[in-house]
Amino acid sequence: MRRLIFSLLCALFVTTASAQTDVVTTTDSVSVDSVYAMSRWMKRIERYNRFWHALIPDGARLQVAGNMGAASVGPVWIYGRNRQWETALTLGYVPKHQGNNALVTMTIKEDFIPWTISLGNNVCDFQPLATGVYLNTVFSSKFWTHQPHRYPKGYYWFSTRVRPNLYLGERLRFRIPDHHRKFSHQIKLFYELSTCDFYLIQAVKNDYITPAKILTLSLGVQLEWM
Repeated sequence: MRRLIFSLLCALFVTTASAQTDVVTTTDSVSVDSVYAMSRWMKRIERYNRFWHALIPDGARLQVAGNMGAASVGPVWIYGRNRQWETALTLGYVPKHQGNNALVTMTIKEDFIPWTISLGNNVCDFQPLATGVYLNTVFSSKFWTHQPHRYPKGYYWFSTRVRPNLYLGERLRFRIPDHHRKFSHQIKLFYELSTCDFYLIQAVKNDYITPAKILTLSLGVQLEWM
């Protein structure tokens, strides 16, 4: 709506400038320069609006487990020609366990959903493949990015604070009828099987480690309002 009003005002400005050129010929060059400057200004404002509009989340996600904490929640941005890409930024919570303090995690996640299959109605769709990668970090001084000096050089080759993960999963998408919509227009339910880089490397090196020992099951729900 703001862009439409802005465009109408600009069109009115251009029409007025054009009418003035029919009456006062001495201002031809001034009018042309003004229209050119206005056009550049309009393009700059449109780029500015697109940038800020892209920062508005398209939805929110709640996910349980998945190496992101007992539960994590955060905004989601959806984009792509077929809305097949998603970026999520979530905060997670790890409860106290065996005397350790509760922890807070943060995860940035990139999802790719290549296919959507209609289930024969306008209410539910099936997405047979959802895959992606994510980075998870823990806010605690007990975890480190670089190996502490108290250990021999090269003793730990990995970081305990930042963990790369990858996952595979499936989704169901439910469209909310127009007369029932309040905060969102559709809901996605999903599950994921994920693992981190450390577990994956250990499984490759050791034959006795089975997929069941390195894969984590997580469940989630996603609300979308844009």
